[in-house]
Amino acid sequence: MNGSGLRSPRRGEMGLQRALLIVVSVVVVGASVTATFILLSGWGEGGVEVHGAFFRRGTMGGGVFFIIHNHGFREVCIVAASTLVPPGLVTELHRTVIIEGQAKMLRVDKICVPPRGEVRALGVEGDGHHIMIMSEIPENVDVMKVRLVLDNGALVDFEAREQLIDIPTEGSHKGHGGH
Repeated sequence: MNGSGLRSPRRGEMGLQRALLIVVSVVVVGASVTATFILLSGWGEGGVEVHGAFFRRGTMGGGVFFIIHNHGFREVCIVAASTLVPPGLVTELHRTVIIEGQAKMLRVDKICVPPRGEVRALGVEGDGHHIMIMSEIPENVDVMKVRLVLDNGALVDFEAREQLIDIPTEGSHKGHGGH
């Protein structure tokens, strides 16, 4: 016993406490290093996924629209896009914005997807982003194969089917009493 009436730890108990402290310290440091590795290396990110892709024709080109999901823990950015099928179409990353009530398409350097998030690259119907096709799309194409280049060097390929838009023609007002 010591002067306070409490029993002093025995020599063997001190060694056991010290060993337990070392084990706990090693486990905590190991868990911290592992978590840091996972967050910084991209390991376990789950990747990027594109779905709901389609394209629409315009008078001199068209646009490719899609939803892109980032299943990872870090932001990922699309920095380029190209068409594999048909090959060689000129593409640009764009964003549609409304300025004074008018839709304007602006070229952008990248489209960034937040960690564990998505971008609805659906033109004005989404976040405004899309891939602008600056070349005429051949008439026989109804499916495009598109490649995205990400800022981390990864490539994401997907197919986009043509979405036809019904445009009313003159005389197509049947059922409206002739007006």
